[in-house]
Amino acid sequence: MFTTRCFRVVCLALVILPAGLVSRPARGDEDNRTILAREVLELTYSPGSLRDSFGAFLQPVLNGMKRDGLPDAAQEEVRKAFLEWFNQEVRWDDIKPKLVQVYAQDYTEEELWALVNFLKNPLGQKVIAKLPLVMHDCGVTGQGYFASKQDSLNAKLAPILAKYRKAGN
Repeated sequence: MFTTRCFRVVCLALVILPAGLVSRPARGDEDNRTILAREVLELTYSPGSLRDSFGAFLQPVLNGMKRDGLPDAAQEEVRKAFLEWFNQEVRWDDIKPKLVQVYAQDYTEEELWALVNFLKNPLGQKVIAKLPLVMHDCGVTGQGYFASKQDSLNAKLAPILAKYRKAGN
C-alpha cells in the first residue's frame, strides 16, 4: 500500500539524486504541477495498486471482526461483499484526477520534479516495487514491538483508570 508515509520515505531518498534528469513539460492548458503530479501518480499507482491498497485496508478490518467473535464464514461473506462493492463501484478514472490534485497541492513543482526523476531511475523503481512489502514488514515489526511493551503500559494506566472508576462509583 503506497501511503503518504511511503512518499515521505521516497522524498528522503531524493537528496541523493541530481536534479534535471527529466525534461520539463511545456506549459499548456495545465500547470506544470498538475502535469508532474499526474506523472508521479502514473509511476506509483495503477488500478491494480489501488485494489491492492484496498485489500491491505480490508484485512485488519476482518481481523478485528474475528477478534470480536464474527465466525469465519461471516468474515468470508463480508470480504466477498467488500471486494464485490469495490469492483463495481470504485473506478480508477474517477479517483485518479482527485489523487493528482492531492499531489499537485502537497508538493511544489521542484519537489515533483525531483520525485519524477527519482521514480524513473533504477533505485526509484526498486523502491516502488519493494516499498509496499517493506511498509508491511515494518508494520508487523512495530506491532510486535509495541505488544511486547503492553504490560508496562497497562501498569502505568491501571492506577489512572482505577482512580476514575473509584470516583465514578
